[in-house]
Amino acid sequence: MDIGIIGGADGPTAIFVASSVNWPLVGLAAVAIIGVVIYLLLRKRKQRNV
Repeated sequence: MDIGIIGGADGPTAIFVASSVNWPLVGLAAVAIIGVVIYLLLRKRKQRNV
């Protein structure tokens, strides 16, 4: 893992972190987020129809 810090005392500081990506975990997180968004949209639509 690499860490780079850019900035100084007179301006904003940015910290960059680079490492290998765990693609199965990223895919799982994306599916979970999409599922939650769809659930919330369907729940909102159902409340509007009642």
